[in-house]
Amino acid sequence: MGKKRNILVLLVLLALLALPGGCKGKEEAPGEIPVEAEGPAPEEPAVPEEEPETEVPEEVPPQEVQQEETAPQGINPLTGRRIREEAAVRRPVGVMVNNLKAAMPQSGLAQADIVYETLVEGGITRLYAVFQDFDAPKIGPVRSARHYYLDFAAEHDALYVHYGLSPQARTAIKERKAPSLNGLSYLDEILCFRDRARKAPHDKYTSQQGIMAAWEKVGYRKEPDREGKFLFSPEGPTAGAAAGRVDLGYSNYAKPWFTFDKESGTYLRFQYGAPQIDKETGGQLAYENVLVQFAGMWTIKGDAAGRMDMELTGTGQGWHISNGFAVPITWSRKSRQDPTLFFLADGRPLVMREGKTWINVFPKNRKDMVRFEP
Repeated sequence: MGKKRNILVLLVLLALLALPGGCKGKEEAPGEIPVEAEGPAPEEPAVPEEEPETEVPEEVPPQEVQQEETAPQGINPLTGRRIREEAAVRRPVGVMVNNLKAAMPQSGLAQADIVYETLVEGGITRLYAVFQDFDAPKIGPVRSARHYYLDFAAEHDALYVHYGLSPQARTAIKERKAPSLNGLSYLDEILCFRDRARKAPHDKYTSQQGIMAAWEKVGYRKEPDREGKFLFSPEGPTAGAAAGRVDLGYSNYAKPWFTFDKESGTYLRFQYGAPQIDKETGGQLAYENVLVQFAGMWTIKGDAAGRMDMELTGTGQGWHISNGFAVPITWSRKSRQDPTLFFLADGRPLVMREGKTWINVFPKNRKDMVRFEP
């Protein structure tokens, strides 16, 4: 009986195992594996969610660099350097600036690309400052025009901004149909303003905003009619007469000089025994190039004020001073409307160093008053 009972119990257990519900608990266990696998599942999309966050800032800098590289730029015909394209394709502007000791310190010259200096009556000099890309809020003091400064303006197809004019300048502007902006006219309040801290006649100034407003009022052409007359390279001369200092004795009154600053590679301007400073920047005027152009000059016969005239066409001699060296040059100009061309002694065109230039148109009968020191 005991053996039969054991067999019966074994059969009952086997029958229970064969029932459909008998394995339910064991069949659900494998079903828990996906549930356990879902635990780290949110971490899988977390990886791609983090990747875009790191990729976005990595993509921004290349876009910004690309915008800078493709920003419109042009070449300044007065310096050979890059400037805004809008300014590069606009004709330049020149301003007649007072250069008397009582007018110091002047304003705005630091933004000029080229400055012409030559004699007017009484042994004094005046400046014609030429601007291409500028935003100067104050330029001056502005003084009256002289007819031969129209030749400097024509060199670059530039406007001539002035306050008043000589009889000869009035005639020349009319005959040559020169683009002048005269502050001593209906343009006064548009073009100029008075600095009440200065005494007349050293109190009249202009600005970039005033020049552009007067230009718009008059309606002169804004597109240049010629390319820049200068040739440039980054280096400049590497040999020549030593020119650590350049003295220019225009007269007993006007005795400016330049000294070469090796650190900046520029010529620093001095006059009246002191550095020539731009009041608006507080910095000394500095130039990569100094040109000396010798020209015939004389007092106009019968002119009560002793006004002058000069020969700025034909040919002549001069100096190019840069990088601590002075190199002899020649110049040639066909007519007063053509640009003056400069050449080396062997006839090759002069190539100047990229940057700003001060041009001294100097009396040829005083050549020995241009002196160099190492």
